[in-house]
Amino acid sequence: MEQSGPRIDTVKKQSIEKPAFCCIAATDYCMLRCKMCNKWDEPLPKADEVPTLDEWKRFITQFRDLVDEGFELDFGGGEALSMPGILDLVAHAKKQGFRTTIASNGYLINKEMAKWIGSSGLDAVSLSLDSARPALHDRMRGTEGVYQRVMDALNNLTRYAPHTQKGLCCVIMNENIDEPLRLVSLAEENKNVNWLYFMAVVQPNYSGPLNDQWLDEFQCLWPQNIDKTMHVLDELIKLKQHGSKISNRVEHLRAYKAYFNNPAQFVNKAQCIVGGRALSVNSYGFIQMCLFKDFIGNIREHDIRELWYSQDADLMREKVKQCTSNCHLLLNCCYIEDDEELYKE
Repeated sequence: MEQSGPRIDTVKKQSIEKPAFCCIAATDYCMLRCKMCNKWDEPLPKADEVPTLDEWKRFITQFRDLVDEGFELDFGGGEALSMPGILDLVAHAKKQGFRTTIASNGYLINKEMAKWIGSSGLDAVSLSLDSARPALHDRMRGTEGVYQRVMDALNNLTRYAPHTQKGLCCVIMNENIDEPLRLVSLAEENKNVNWLYFMAVVQPNYSGPLNDQWLDEFQCLWPQNIDKTMHVLDELIKLKQHGSKISNRVEHLRAYKAYFNNPAQFVNKAQCIVGGRALSVNSYGFIQMCLFKDFIGNIREHDIRELWYSQDADLMREKVKQCTSNCHLLLNCCYIEDDEELYKE
């Protein structure tokens, strides 16, 4: 039976906004065993179940018609750089006029990989680093030697991909609650680091449906000393105000304080930009407008220029508008709330 195409509602087409975010998670494979992510434990797709490079390129070309010049296209995973051909997709996206970023654990960025990254034109790479102490970072990421790989990646990218910006990303949780301030010092002292971004520990990826009871199973991740956590965040706020390399806004760091004080009650009040104006494409080519809701299509079968204006997409936008989930995506990656009541000390 042939797959039917998306249903187009031409009446509403003019009122639908352009996409604001797109992430291509082109691979599920990761060589690390991180405590805050279960993706490494997921089964990998078979070769005939994933899009070809040509199909990925076709999607990128089609998507370009929906957005403006300079739109940021994010590549993720798993470990994105483990996917054969990922930098061909980056180069293709650059030719289409996209700004390109990759989130990486740094494990594969040796001299040759850095050269390929430089040739691809990749604009920025975010490297995971949860501690300034090698042994602790390696333990949190479940793989020996990964801290040194991150340091080597910074050096290799600086030398062989000089036009690629480099940032560090730290997940704040119990085991590394003493590390954020050390990481700020590391970033300030290392000329190869352009920015430092902090995230709050949330329900691990691929740990089941989104729910407020995730802490029952993952209590080991949650900071046990809340007073110390508040102190660390206060110090990060001061450092941000004095011009450090921290890229989080002050309001964002204050929102983390509210979240760590009471994770069950923290709800971002701003309208969700993830579900209404965002696209995520997984390694099978399935497209979602919210990672916690149904697929709306597949890049192997559908033209995204039509799918974005389809009734299926419009139905998903309505579901997002009605959503009241305490969604961690709105806290970490897409924080836009500016409710002053949230930040009162």
